[in-house]
Amino acid sequence: MQLSDLEARLNRRAFLGFTVLATGGLLITACGGDDDDDDDDDGGDSSGGGDTEEPTATTADDAAETPSAEDDDEPTPGDDDGGAMAGGALTYAEAGAFNDFNPWTVSAVNMSVYNQSFSKLLWKDSSGAENPDLAESWEMSDDALTFTVTLREGITWQDGAAFTAEDFVTMYGYTRDEALLENATIAKHANLTAPITDVVATDDLTIEFHFDEPVPYITDILDYWFAIRVDDPNDIGFLENLPVGTGPFTMTEWTPNQQAEFEQFAEYYDPELPHLDELTIARLESAETLIPNLEAGTAQIIQITSPGDVEPLENTGNYEIILNEASGSFFNMLVNLTKSPFDQREVRQALSYSLNREQMVEAAFFGISNPITSPFYLDASIAYRADLANAHAFDLDRAAELLEAAGVSDLEMETHVTPRWPQMKLFMLIWQQDLEQIGISLTVNEVETAQFYEIGGAPDLLGFDVHPWLNARVGRDPAIFWSTQTNYRGDPEVNKFGFVNQELEDLVAEGAVEADQERRAEIYQRLNEIIVEEQHVIQVATDPRIWAFEPNVSGVAFDLNGYIRFGDTAVS
Repeated sequence: MQLSDLEARLNRRAFLGFTVLATGGLLITACGGDDDDDDDDDGGDSSGGGDTEEPTATTADDAAETPSAEDDDEPTPGDDDGGAMAGGALTYAEAGAFNDFNPWTVSAVNMSVYNQSFSKLLWKDSSGAENPDLAESWEMSDDALTFTVTLREGITWQDGAAFTAEDFVTMYGYTRDEALLENATIAKHANLTAPITDVVATDDLTIEFHFDEPVPYITDILDYWFAIRVDDPNDIGFLENLPVGTGPFTMTEWTPNQQAEFEQFAEYYDPELPHLDELTIARLESAETLIPNLEAGTAQIIQITSPGDVEPLENTGNYEIILNEASGSFFNMLVNLTKSPFDQREVRQALSYSLNREQMVEAAFFGISNPITSPFYLDASIAYRADLANAHAFDLDRAAELLEAAGVSDLEMETHVTPRWPQMKLFMLIWQQDLEQIGISLTVNEVETAQFYEIGGAPDLLGFDVHPWLNARVGRDPAIFWSTQTNYRGDPEVNKFGFVNQELEDLVAEGAVEADQERRAEIYQRLNEIIVEEQHVIQVATDPRIWAFEPNVSGVAFDLNGYIRFGDTAVS
């Protein structure tokens, strides 16, 4: 099908008709460097990340003064509403079904629950600012080999048991227990915390994290470390028994494929929070029912799954719409590096220049996303460089020159899309039309999701040429990105797609242990430059999360994964 055929019969509303149901969270989990279906983890060893500064003590008061999501350009619903009050109930709705309540799984489809039932030592908001949670203060040692955390006093588990520093020692022990490591969730957390060589409780309120080498991104690792208790080794997903955490809400009931019910945790460490008495997280089988539930008042907050729904909702004037780019998810294309001529850098660069990303953003993403050439598009990242973010503007003449220099002509390519992400089909059809102008034939096939994953998970893309995909974690410290998004790596032992670049690998290793922030910025900006030069993965557009709120809802916060937090939420 050519784009002109599509345009002749497809407008924005018709587009919604074939939008396949997938939550915004699932878009992050869907793809990545490896075939991992978790939040923003794309295979390989996870080892955390964080944008730390020179070793200094951080206290709860210090963190409170740090600019947060509410101070950023991104508004928080109800910021100016003086009528917010304690008490009441709220219903939040998403598409999909719960399948695990253990937050160490880091599964996007369940993350709306994790932040309500569980706590961390600290959490990073959508601006990257560190916020105290269970911790009162934290400090890195002068030699950068010990990170000391002081807990708040009076923390309890939701079943009334005291929470102490020893609980973190116990949790660390889970990651060293051979029997528990048979479980994928525990194994994932063990990979994430691998740079930590020991956890010591020096007293009830003091925890020491020890390292053999500096871990300058330790706060990013801790931002994934929810406090959990494995009371039953046969129920690590907390599905047989309701989870017990330390968060602002206690889960009281779970109805599979329908909803989870929560009530205010009366002994939460902050006596002023939460404001809500009750919280319901509804899971709808069909994403098409989300907006009707919002309009009927059945739900007060929803996560929008289709960019095409934003403008109609905005036009009603009845809702606040929040776009959150901080989740760090983005659309890209895998390239078959094992197949000529795609093993040539000039050819991959030509493909990048041939992408009319601006048109793709308008037509396929309804103007919601942003075009990108580099995965490090967030200017808060130390890897960000403004000259790289959109380095390859649409230029068919330049693309043709690069192909000629590579000795390539009459190129035929084949790719596959799935109804699960209709954006992919639309931007591939736009690309198909533009490629014709420089003598490249692109065949776009539509396949079911299982086959789509099979192609994207194969080192040679099953012999095909390019494949649309998604990666994530660019909002994190770059060490997180490089340790988890393995399709960007330069070691074929790590990157199953076979890309080789020793300079890239050397810099990744250096950046992971470099304590000096200026040097780290140099390292990660050079790595950013290598991605743009090599185009072994071709970036297309950002993938923001989108939320719609009733105007009487206030105090909603978002973490650095782009997920919602209701601890400070109120309804006027």
